[in-house]
Amino acid sequence: MSRTAKDLPNDLFPPLLKEANTQRKANFIKILVAEWPYSHLPVGWLMNNPTLETHQAMLDGVDTWLRRRFCPRGQKLQVVDLRNVPVQKGHSLSTLKHRLKVVTELCLPLDQYQAQLLEWVEERRPSLQLCCVKLKVGTLPFHSVKNVFKILQPELIEELELNTVGSLSTLAKFVPTLRRMRNLQKMVLMRAFQGRTATAGEEKHVTSVISLFSKLSCLQHLTIQDVYFLNDHMNQLLRCLKTPLECLSISLCKFSQSDLDSFARWSHSGLKHLYLRGVILRDLDFISLRIFLESVADTLQTLKIKDCGMQDADVRILLPALSQFSQLTIINLIDNDFSTDTLKELLRHTANLRQLTKERYPAPKEVYDHYGYTQVEEFSQLCAELKDTLISIREFKSLHFKSTACYDCGKRYIYELDTILCECSL
Repeated sequence: MSRTAKDLPNDLFPPLLKEANTQRKANFIKILVAEWPYSHLPVGWLMNNPTLETHQAMLDGVDTWLRRRFCPRGQKLQVVDLRNVPVQKGHSLSTLKHRLKVVTELCLPLDQYQAQLLEWVEERRPSLQLCCVKLKVGTLPFHSVKNVFKILQPELIEELELNTVGSLSTLAKFVPTLRRMRNLQKMVLMRAFQGRTATAGEEKHVTSVISLFSKLSCLQHLTIQDVYFLNDHMNQLLRCLKTPLECLSISLCKFSQSDLDSFARWSHSGLKHLYLRGVILRDLDFISLRIFLESVADTLQTLKIKDCGMQDADVRILLPALSQFSQLTIINLIDNDFSTDTLKELLRHTANLRQLTKERYPAPKEVYDHYGYTQVEEFSQLCAELKDTLISIREFKSLHFKSTACYDCGKRYIYELDTILCECSL
């Protein structure tokens, strides 16, 4: 069969390799990889439905290339790409010129296939270069993550999700490695909890974690979720963000007035997407947020301020900024506390927002009874009025008014072209 593979036209290799994987023909996979006629071997699709046998067969085929002193078709295998993504031309990994590059994404704790891969890589480190461009770190002891970092090159990581589910001191242990991720473009930082008692070194850890963002000069997308120490430190964080972000997402964090005020001093005219969810802003002055929104009015495409305790007076402060969003395509303000009159005023301020494709607004507070349950008749009537208000102003593409979640079933009432009831009301 090896001789047959050598005689195959080049363009038959990709479909035959996929068919061999579908039929779980491990030996055939090994042969096809060993004779692969192109410099780039994309096998991420193999990970959609793998077995350890077929995965090992692919690695064994690559081993054949590592042992070779000549190229059977005059073309040397240079990159093995284990990501399930389209082939990207001009990738930064082209700077690694001398060794075979194995490109992958990793999720810790490792599954059995990733563990198999890392063991295989560790045994062949002089002959190849592991390039992890996307890394997710879950609930693992720091020493276990540290052992994986020894195999990786942090400067090649472009996307990082760090879910420590731990204390600030644990997160601080990652900082020296994170500082080396100079090509990081997207970062998700999740779930750092406060200990039962404050420690003397806590502020030092906060400064260490936040200051690392000044080293991430390629960062474009930043998501921070359920991280307690952001409170009273937003000004410090925003000052450390040296390059313009495209997307900033903050969820389940506590804001002080000084945190909200820091946005007015943040010069990021290129911001395209702003998400605030579960950031309680009740009783805060929104003037600073309005100043910031006005500064990004020409670029902002997505605005989501969900479940943030906003009330009528708050959104009225933001209305002059809202009317300036010439590029806005998505707006989502659900789970805030607005009256019918305020929602009508809000809709009128969207008259010139012709780029909007998706609009999500909270149901007016008048639809709830004294216990917080949605009254069906009031919900349908008032949401229909709001829809008619918008129709009189401009056309819309996708419009929803949503109630808060039902106490009994957890579902929402949704008004689109008509009312969709929660399960309890069916």
